[in-house]
Amino acid sequence: MIAFEDVVVRFGATTALDGVSLQVGAGELCALVGPSGSGKTTLMRLVNRLVTPHAGRVLVRGEDIARTDAPALRRSIGYAMQSVGLFPHRTVAQNIGTVPRLLGWDRTRIARRVTELLGLLRLDAALADRLPGALSGGQAQRVGIARALAADPDILLMDEPFGAVDPITRRELRAELRRIHAETRKTILLVTHDPEEALELGTHVVVLRDGRIVADGPPAEIIGPGSDAFARDLLGGGQPALRRLSLLPATEALDATPPPPGAPELPEEASLADALSLMAETGQDRVALAGQDGSVAVATVLRPGA
Repeated sequence: MIAFEDVVVRFGATTALDGVSLQVGAGELCALVGPSGSGKTTLMRLVNRLVTPHAGRVLVRGEDIARTDAPALRRSIGYAMQSVGLFPHRTVAQNIGTVPRLLGWDRTRIARRVTELLGLLRLDAALADRLPGALSGGQAQRVGIARALAADPDILLMDEPFGAVDPITRRELRAELRRIHAETRKTILLVTHDPEEALELGTHVVVLRDGRIVADGPPAEIIGPGSDAFARDLLGGGQPALRRLSLLPATEALDATPPPPGAPELPEEASLADALSLMAETGQDRVALAGQDGSVAVATVLRPGA
């Protein structure tokens, strides 16, 4: 869906990206993470031609974007950023409908899409007529995401989208993004400075350092034993093995022995970290994994150290 081929970007005497090659597949949520100045935002901004490479190519949907019309390209790609950038004198509905209006959608179609997106982002329909100044930070961020999704683009660029909100709202917005990605399967390129956010959200994580990619792959793989030392330290926060447990499903440590009566239960999709935490909290050495129907008819348990 998105490909970078030996891309070089310079700003004056500074090389922001140095021979970067990367493939982002359709339907992936690719998290770009790294320290300040590593090149992650520059890499993302290449996709909608807000930055032009000095060498190399960027392909979107198989086409070299240097040969495309920049405004048309940008209208075909959703873009959400930390500062939200809502128009202060336009209502929520008018903000969400910005790109569809530019594309010539009629009023009925735009109104229907606004209603759909308010529902998707779990925003009260009554907010449609409010101005951005009347919204909370979390509501404004949701509206910004809704605006990015308004024309139903297949690609969504997100530049530190949750950086300006409090930790509780940030967790809620992460959960919403996971749900939206699962429901829509859009290709998402997410820039974040937060290693935990990259691991939690990314199906594909790319670690940058000094304008180069030092690690690239599934989250559990690039934080695992034998991976790049810098990436492992950055993403692991000094405890890579423990953080990796949150990326592995508890079903990887099943035991066919039925759980004892009263064993604490976790949902089937729980992680190994969830299981370890529950065992530490309850003092139990086993937990039961409940099926999707809420039953534990198929008794599955997890043992510490399994």
